[in-house]
Amino acid sequence: MTHKMRVSQPENIFVSKRKKDALIREYILQYAVAFLSVSLAVGFTLLLNPYISATPGALLFAAVMVSAWYGGLAPGLFATVLSTLTLYNLLLKQLYPTNTTNLNILVSLAVFILAAVLISSLNESRRTAQRKAEESLKFLHENQVKFDRFVQSNEEILRRRETEFRSITDTLPVLISFVDSQQRYRFNNRAYEEWFGQPATEVYGKHLWEVLGESAYQVIRPYVEQVLTGVQVSFETEIPYKNLGTRYINAIYVPQFGQHETVEGFAVLITDISQQQAALRDRFLAQEALRESEERLRFALQSAELGDWDLDLTNQTARRSLRHDQIFGYESLLPEWTYEMFLEHVLPEDRPLVQAKFLSALTNNDIWDFECRIRRADGEIRWIWGRGHVYYNERGEARRMLGLIGDISDRKLAETQLQQLNETLEQRIQERTAQLEAANKELESFSYSVSHDLRAPFRHIAGFVELLNKQPSSRNLDETSQRYLKIIAQTAKQAGVLIDELLTFSRMGRTEMRYVSLNIEELVQEVKRDLLAEAEGRVINWHIQSLPQVQGDPSMLRLVLHNLMGNAVKYTRNRPTAEIIIGSIDNQNEIIFFVQDNGVGFNMQYAHKLFGVFQRLHSDPEFEGTGVGLANVQRIIHRHNGRVWAEGKIDDGATFYFSLPKLSKKERE
Repeated sequence: MTHKMRVSQPENIFVSKRKKDALIREYILQYAVAFLSVSLAVGFTLLLNPYISATPGALLFAAVMVSAWYGGLAPGLFATVLSTLTLYNLLLKQLYPTNTTNLNILVSLAVFILAAVLISSLNESRRTAQRKAEESLKFLHENQVKFDRFVQSNEEILRRRETEFRSITDTLPVLISFVDSQQRYRFNNRAYEEWFGQPATEVYGKHLWEVLGESAYQVIRPYVEQVLTGVQVSFETEIPYKNLGTRYINAIYVPQFGQHETVEGFAVLITDISQQQAALRDRFLAQEALRESEERLRFALQSAELGDWDLDLTNQTARRSLRHDQIFGYESLLPEWTYEMFLEHVLPEDRPLVQAKFLSALTNNDIWDFECRIRRADGEIRWIWGRGHVYYNERGEARRMLGLIGDISDRKLAETQLQQLNETLEQRIQERTAQLEAANKELESFSYSVSHDLRAPFRHIAGFVELLNKQPSSRNLDETSQRYLKIIAQTAKQAGVLIDELLTFSRMGRTEMRYVSLNIEELVQEVKRDLLAEAEGRVINWHIQSLPQVQGDPSMLRLVLHNLMGNAVKYTRNRPTAEIIIGSIDNQNEIIFFVQDNGVGFNMQYAHKLFGVFQRLHSDPEFEGTGVGLANVQRIIHRHNGRVWAEGKIDDGATFYFSLPKLSKKERE
């Protein structure tokens, strides 16, 4: 401190001395200018005296004016004194040599002095005003500089504070904006810009409904109108934004007041809580689902009359439901239940197996599943079923076992009764089987009798008719007698065919099935060759599609195809060109085959009669037949676990369908 003062004192002295020297030089210069001005005025006056004799002090006024203008009042007065003395001694005495005290001279001098003093005073006032103006201008300039520095400093502070404010608002996860009283955006932070995907410059000046969309604005409109009345508003709602979809938000509107307590706008703070709301909804839904699941579980346990239990393996105590204790014969829940109490109820002969399974479940992480007999609290012996699952902690230690228990006494009784019934049924089945075997033997004997005893008379009738026709006397018979013989022969032949088909029909139910892999397409071609003799002389177009392989009895399925294809040939007899189509349809569980023709068809009203024995939809004279063929088809397909049906229309053809199930690999093997 001392060293600085020693250095600064000489500098101040030198500065003051320089100022004094400059001031002295200025004063000397001012008086010198005054003296020089007066001297020049006097010199010019003397030179111009012949021309300005009437106004000898005119130039001296100019000298006083110059002195006062340049030096101020003192130099002006100095010039006035010099001018007065010079005017009196040099000029006026020459003009008025006889009377130097002339009143005119005194008046002239007085007027000159007054005018000169006035000029000096006016110039001093001017100098003072100029000095003050310069000082004011200097002060104004200094203040302008200070103001510019202040404004610049304030602008820098404002910029810095705006940067700080912007950095703070941009780092916050909250959407912040300012909306004026006309509901136009004036400020948005970065989160708001990113949320809406629009730069702040594009949003500023736009109304709320232009940015948010009309639907969203209608939702927030009541809150906006409320905050513009000067009330802070907080709310949570779901808003359908124009470009963002539906969002759930938490919003705070804070009014901003002006100088006269008028609302200039409001600040907006928005938090997107869509995820929280979704989480809350998910949690609520999960809780509802859990509650419903618990209710369903409780209902299921109550409906099944099962008790549930939770065994703490560290102390062997269990929490359980009321039904659990009721199974053991207690009307209400006991204060305590342990594993040892459970074992005390188990009958001694069943206890070792129950304990062995319990220990196995603990050591092998297995299910404790057991059935045993218990003695209830009232002494009644009942059968129970139990099942438990072990739960371990992070160290692999068994801590809990959760499970169910149920009274299965009724089931055990039913099983005993069922076993007795099965034994009885097995005996009855054996007896019934023996009866069926006897009936089958009788049926075989009947079939043999039909085959021999019924055929023989019809063969005799046909033979004798043929012998009669060979006799010469038969030529003398009239037409009626010959027609009778012909009818007898045809009837005997038809009866024989009917007996053969009935025998075939009866054998279809007793013949053992022989499943093989069968190429249906080859079988169709074989049947077609057999039918060519019947179709000799006719035009038949066969359309046989590619047919898949199936599993079935070849002889039976050949009979099915022979009946269906034979019917197609027979019932297209009156068509110039017969069209017969044979194809298949592959379904998920079965393969459907069909035989379609353009024959006489049938009335669908009687379709249910097609597959019955002796059921024919066409008269004998028109189309021959016995009415047993389609019944055989149905029996064979049913034995293959398939279906059979038909579609037709009178004089517009018919289609017969039969299906064969697809066999699994195991079934085929």
